[in-house]
Amino acid sequence: MANKVSKSKSAVRAAREAVKASQKEVLERAARNAEDLAVFFSSRERLDAVDEWLEAKTAGLKKQAEGKRAEHRRTAGQAVVALRNRGQTLRDIAGLTGVSGKVLRELIRSAESTAPNDLGPDQATQTRRNPDDAGARSGGVAAVCSVMSPPVSPAIGVPDETWPASG
Repeated sequence: MANKVSKSKSAVRAAREAVKASQKEVLERAARNAEDLAVFFSSRERLDAVDEWLEAKTAGLKKQAEGKRAEHRRTAGQAVVALRNRGQTLRDIAGLTGVSGKVLRELIRSAESTAPNDLGPDQATQTRRNPDDAGARSGGVAAVCSVMSPPVSPAIGVPDETWPASG
């Protein structure tokens, strides 16, 4: 059987105060835990949102980069077409640029895939393969441009000195 000890009122009061203090600490700790857990879960949600944001930004940047690549491929292809229209062979252009003929043909296709309506007036004439194109036969701008451009020495890629100077 349990010891029957008499308890004084002051001892009971002291015990109750100790229990209340202990409970108060437990409640305060639980409140602090709830605050920290709220911060934790909020941060986790934001962390997941950052991953989604990054994926969206990356997809947008990839799309933008591909557009810029296509633009630069078209511009490079137009330059190759212009070189070829001035008498350079693809082999000569490949030697000058250090790029394979396959890559040059791909660049030319990129330049030619752009419709003449999408190009400016100066660029539209550069997409013609040679002066014997339909535009040249019909007396179009390409025919005039091909007649007005100086012949190019295929060996070194510079205009022939015998061409009359324009004035």
